[in-house]
Amino acid sequence: MADKYTRKEFLKLSGAAVGAGLFSTSIAGSIANAQSSDLLHRTIHSSGEMIPAVGLGTAQTFGDLNEDFMARRNTIETLFQEGGTVIDTAPTYRDAEIVVGRALDELGARDKCFLATKTSLRDNAESKQAGIDQNTQSFADLKTNKFDLLQVHNHRGTDVHLETIHEMKQDGRVRYAGLTHSNSRLNDAAVPVIESGRLDFMQVHYNVFDSSADERVLPAALDNGVAVMINLPFARGRVFQATAGMEIPEWAKDFGVDTWGKFFLKWVIGHPAVTVAIPGTIFPHHVVDNIGALRGRLPTQAERDRMKQFVLDL
Repeated sequence: MADKYTRKEFLKLSGAAVGAGLFSTSIAGSIANAQSSDLLHRTIHSSGEMIPAVGLGTAQTFGDLNEDFMARRNTIETLFQEGGTVIDTAPTYRDAEIVVGRALDELGARDKCFLATKTSLRDNAESKQAGIDQNTQSFADLKTNKFDLLQVHNHRGTDVHLETIHEMKQDGRVRYAGLTHSNSRLNDAAVPVIESGRLDFMQVHYNVFDSSADERVLPAALDNGVAVMINLPFARGRVFQATAGMEIPEWAKDFGVDTWGKFFLKWVIGHPAVTVAIPGTIFPHHVVDNIGALRGRLPTQAERDRMKQFVLDL
């Protein structure tokens, strides 16, 4: 179930009082104050560049050009207004690259965006030329001549396509090289690539229901100076299903949590190896809430343990 549906359902099930509380505490006045607010940034180890620790994913939410384009454009615009920069997409997310490229072009906002995409081949994954051809189309669809981050998607043709990505880095068409997956069975395969020195970024799934990246991937990234991008921080909406209708625990308010979205994002970015999380949505008010997780302190490890156990005990 998509995050956009389950969070909507969460608000519905939580009742009018909780819903009103979410909007009053998280959204009212937030856009106007965003530029003057301090947001948590994390460092990309290979360069020292710092980026906001929450961005925007597009896998489930931006894939259909025939759906409401303006809603998606408004979501991207809100991301920038709130102080976010990171957008992650892929050529296999149906029309997502086209939607993102058109929105950035119409907003004149390419220079505001840390733009990440992928070499994402389902067939003929080992073909270097197939990857190059796909990258060429991605440049056109995203209306740009440079990717901030280009990643090999789901370990398909990792060696071949990382070679191409590093060639593009040398040519100035790519700034950072990465590898992605969203399945825990690939965690072990990621570790030697992280340790090889060929990655600036590792993208992996990580949430309170599946924290298996804690075992090897996140420690390896931290030890080898590889930035980490987190997909599925809301476990495809499962976290909102689990907490629907529940009040935020009083103890979570000690570190600035007043919505479940902030609760789960602060848990994710509370890990010292995590550089940025990329929850997906098409709703501007969700973006406001997500970026709100970057304000105030992060939970300690003891608090993170308590957060996880609280949800697992539901």
